[in-house]
Amino acid sequence: MRLLGNALALPLALLSAAALSGCDDEAPTPAAVGRTAVDDVVAAADDARAGVLHELADALVLTGAEGTRSFTTCGDDLAPGGVVLNDFVRFGSSGELTQEKATATAVGLLEADGWTVDDPDNQVALNATKGELVLHLRIDPAQVQVDLGSECVETSRKVATEYDDRPKVGLAWSS
Repeated sequence: MRLLGNALALPLALLSAAALSGCDDEAPTPAAVGRTAVDDVVAAADDARAGVLHELADALVLTGAEGTRSFTTCGDDLAPGGVVLNDFVRFGSSGELTQEKATATAVGLLEADGWTVDDPDNQVALNATKGELVLHLRIDPAQVQVDLGSECVETSRKVATEYDDRPKVGLAWSS
């Protein structure tokens, strides 16, 4: 009987050691990884607003910035697996913008900041990407609208639902 106990003890010890060797108390949870990925996209969007969008507003003499931020889920409707960031900023204009000059200025500033502009010759709407960010810029003589968002940032279902439940908030625009 003692021999059987020793014979079982060694395999059980080896199995336990193998199972515990994969444990890392400091390994981030999938939810933490998902939140970090969304936080990185939010930080990139904030940098774009504070950087290239401010430069654009200054160059085109835009005023009265108003903006909102919201999040939506992406993936399967029944099991969302990611988050999409949606920032919307609207500027007033003096009404003296020329499409050609405004577009050329916007394309130059975006490309200098590392954005890839899909159709730089489009005089009304520009689409650009940088990393996971997607920017849609609509230029009208009296108003300029910016939709700055992200592609689907993969997260856990729990994280996606948490972000989707967040209310739309106003974005501060510092001069």
